[in-house]
Amino acid sequence: MSLLLIDDHRVFTDSLALSVDLEPDLRCVGTAQTARDGLAKAAAIDFDAAVVDLHLPDADGIDVIADLCRLRPAARVLVLTAHPRPDLAARAVAAGAAAFLSKDTGLRRILTAIRTADPTRPTVDTQTHRPGVTLTPREYDVLRQLAQGRDASRCASALGLSLYTTRDHIKALMGKLDARTQLEAVISADRLGLIRIGSRY
Repeated sequence: MSLLLIDDHRVFTDSLALSVDLEPDLRCVGTAQTARDGLAKAAAIDFDAAVVDLHLPDADGIDVIADLCRLRPAARVLVLTAHPRPDLAARAVAAGAAAFLSKDTGLRRILTAIRTADPTRPTVDTQTHRPGVTLTPREYDVLRQLAQGRDASRCASALGLSLYTTRDHIKALMGKLDARTQLEAVISADRLGLIRIGSRY
């Protein structure tokens, strides 16, 4: 199997490429540190699978997944991310990803996913909680909207939810995060590592 790697961390990319090339049935045929370079190589090089990071310097990795699937519909696209959250996993799978794995995943599991992942039955590993805090995927969606400075009405509009339902999610979030205000909930979530304030992830 031939593999294309797209990740802005060169050391990580080089290490994974080396590990892939040590496997008798796998071969790295290209690496890229930007979405633009990765998509250019995807258009020029034949490959069976691509491994993509979500945090690229020039594009949203979700968009890159969709572009790769359009360019090479027969190839499988896998995500390796430092942000293994359910909301991101759902977006990646919707864009066509065959697997969504944390960068903390062991090498054997990563290599197995490269060989066997199927977009019709995606392999998904997510971190849905931190000690003492467990959020649903929809609560993550609302939390991300709050972290971008949106109020309940704008959250509801952005997510296609009713204002009543959105307020229920916000109330649940505040309870789980032991917060008295929405801002306090966002700050608490950032401190726990559930989100990064100022990041699109």
